[in-house]
Amino acid sequence: MFILKGKILRFTKEIINPVKIILLSILFLVLVILIKYKPVYLVTLSGKTLGYVTEKSELENKINEYINTREGTVALIDIEVMPEYTLDLVSRNEETKENEILEEVEKTAVITYKTYGVTVNGEVKTEVDTEAKALEIINNLGQDVEEGVDFELGYTEIYTVGENTFASEDEAIGIVSEIKTAKVTEYEEEQARIAAEKAAAEAAAKEAARKAAAAKATYTSTSTTVSGSYGNVNGISISNPLKASALITSRFGERSSSRSSSHTGLDLATSLGTSIYPIASGTVVTASYQGSYGNMIVIDHGNGVQSYYAHCNSINVSVGSSVTIDTVIGTVGSTGNSTGPHLHLEIRINGVAYNPQNYLY
Repeated sequence: MFILKGKILRFTKEIINPVKIILLSILFLVLVILIKYKPVYLVTLSGKTLGYVTEKSELENKINEYINTREGTVALIDIEVMPEYTLDLVSRNEETKENEILEEVEKTAVITYKTYGVTVNGEVKTEVDTEAKALEIINNLGQDVEEGVDFELGYTEIYTVGENTFASEDEAIGIVSEIKTAKVTEYEEEQARIAAEKAAAEAAAKEAARKAAAAKATYTSTSTTVSGSYGNVNGISISNPLKASALITSRFGERSSSRSSSHTGLDLATSLGTSIYPIASGTVVTASYQGSYGNMIVIDHGNGVQSYYAHCNSINVSVGSSVTIDTVIGTVGSTGNSTGPHLHLEIRINGVAYNPQNYLY
């Protein structure tokens, strides 16, 4: 029994001694590694090696702190691809690059900026960096604007990615002030133009009334009142173009100081704007301004017969129009060489003027 126990002890010693040696060797190796090397994290970004950091969590905290920064006009910072970490052993002489790696990561950030656009009539004209500045510009420049001026101020939030531009408050005030001045000037010029046109229209109306009164007085003392009648021209039945009584103020063939030749028509005075009708059905061949005739309409009735209607205030038909005796072709006026509202009527057969009184009145 004693002999067996001794053999077991010798055998155990033979086994333990190599194990001790191995453990001591491993311990020695670990000590050597710890003395010569240090554990670090290799940082890569999208496959690109950035360098080493000692603490992974420290770099991640700095990145999160950067992402949550809200300085100036920054509204959002987004890093779409985050760094990857691999544990490694490097020489203790190897330097870590926390700051440089952080800068590289920041370069990949997508930054969204928020500014405030000052609008004029809904259109952004300039941008400032704060809402307070936008409101101050609106409050200062939006006052004392006369009703009717096309100048309405407002503001809107503007988000831009990657580039941030905005004006200083003074620059923005200058831009909006210039627009305001232009709008006010435009309004004042328009009001002045309207006033001038109104005054001119009133003056023209007074002058027209004066001329009409003078012409009426002249017509009353020198003219004959006539009423409509019917006749036949070269086989075409005709009727009164005014469908009412009128004053003959100048007869066919008369001469006057204002004409170099005899009168080729009949002047029928009546109120400005009185409707004019064709003397017979036909086709319009002229409908335009014709010198001393003023606004004139010429209608072809067939059989070589044409009728002329001159000094019209308005022309209601166009060349090529088919008309009947019930078509209002224009209105009585005083355009061209005229002394007052009247209709100059001509009847021509194959181009030769004939006295309308032979067929009418």
